[in-house]
Amino acid sequence: MTAIKPVLNRPEICAGGCRFFGETDNMSGGPVVTFDNRETIYEKDYPARYSYKVIEGAVRTFRVLTDGRRQILDIFLPGDTFSLELAEIHVATAEAIGQAKLLRCPRSCIRRQCVQPDIYDSLMQLVNGYLCAAQDHVTMLGHLAAKERVACFVLRVTRGSVQHANKTYLLPYCRQDIADYLGLTIETVSRTLTDLKISGVIALPARNCVTVRDFDALKRAAGGAC
Repeated sequence: MTAIKPVLNRPEICAGGCRFFGETDNMSGGPVVTFDNRETIYEKDYPARYSYKVIEGAVRTFRVLTDGRRQILDIFLPGDTFSLELAEIHVATAEAIGQAKLLRCPRSCIRRQCVQPDIYDSLMQLVNGYLCAAQDHVTMLGHLAAKERVACFVLRVTRGSVQHANKTYLLPYCRQDIADYLGLTIETVSRTLTDLKISGVIALPARNCVTVRDFDALKRAAGGAC
């Protein structure tokens, strides 16, 4: 993992007009950057100059514990934003999963735009989404059994989509990523996915895909937590 050198924090704006709060299908403003698989986007405790929106691929944020274990805090997919924390330094490390294409926006540009009520409201919605996701994650790690955690994770993958039986969803991350996010071993994740497959709740047409056969049964498996 290559360390990113700290840089001085100075006012910046997106050249050509900021598109951070716009749709990802029009990236006419703001620099688009690409990271290769496992490439570091930023490191924990380094100065936080930019916020990001995922255009293609996926990103994981994580912390490494003193004993070497990794706890994934969140996984971001196309359309998701990250690195909006208010601290002046990053609270976690961000790394690309596969090749990730991101819209990068200086935080000073975001702060400048927040004088506009609609932009401020959009920012507050994003921050509220982060808080809700963090609360859900804490609840999951502290109270749910392994099967409930895995079922919740599969339901999370389907968010933002029309949920209907036999629809296949891409899993752009490996079993180890899922395990580190759910606080489980990779063996437990694989075994639980297989159990859900055998019971007819899901199908696994490929290692990086999941097909939901029965959403009602999947929600029951999640114990009503998602």
